[in-house]
Amino acid sequence: MSAHGGAHVLVTGAAAGIGKATALAFARAGAEVSALDRDAIHFDPEDAGPGHVHPVRLDLRDLDALDDVVAGLVRERGPVRVLVNNAGVDRRMALDELTPGPWREMMALNLDHHAALARLVAPGMEAAGGGAIVNLSSTAWMKLAGNLAAYHAAKAGIVGLTRGLARDLGPKGIRVNAIAPGRVVTERVEAGLTDDWIAETHALQCIPDLIRADDIAEAALWLASPGARMVTGQTLVVDGGVV
Repeated sequence: MSAHGGAHVLVTGAAAGIGKATALAFARAGAEVSALDRDAIHFDPEDAGPGHVHPVRLDLRDLDALDDVVAGLVRERGPVRVLVNNAGVDRRMALDELTPGPWREMMALNLDHHAALARLVAPGMEAAGGGAIVNLSSTAWMKLAGNLAAYHAAKAGIVGLTRGLARDLGPKGIRVNAIAPGRVVTERVEAGLTDDWIAETHALQCIPDLIRADDIAEAALWLASPGARMVTGQTLVVDGGVV
């Protein structure tokens, strides 16, 4: 049986893109996946075997509701053994737009629920003998892109959160790592692909190929597996080797 066979895995932002690919990857490895998203989630059961994907519609900004939902999922499927914090939204905003309301909204969409979910699942992981948390950051914050200060702050914050949690939770048998994807071709990106964008991407990367959501899902599978048992507090950059 796979290392994830029968394990309860929680994936956020699972309606599309990296989140959906990750939920399906863990299900194919035999996991019972609780897939959370504020949008409706649709999976073909045949794509998820031998495990299962259980869609849960929830706005992760509602932290009070999150407590109740996670408690219910744990009662139904047992302690969460792997948490993949994937949900997030990139939104361009100029500095004069970063008033307290929009700023807090970006943190709520991209950072706050990472900490909230870690807090909620960690006691069960410890009691069950350990677990793994994988947080999705981005390579975007490492670059000088315009009008993305709030998004960059949140994604950089995920790296800091990851390192802090790794230190706090390591003695409890819980490993915490992050993934920083580069240019990933999700369904949304693919709809607007151009030859120029593809050529530019190939030129930026050491590996002249497009990164797919499945590539990030495979990284998450590995970080949550026994093969990475001594890896914690790290940020794995999956960008094709951007030069």
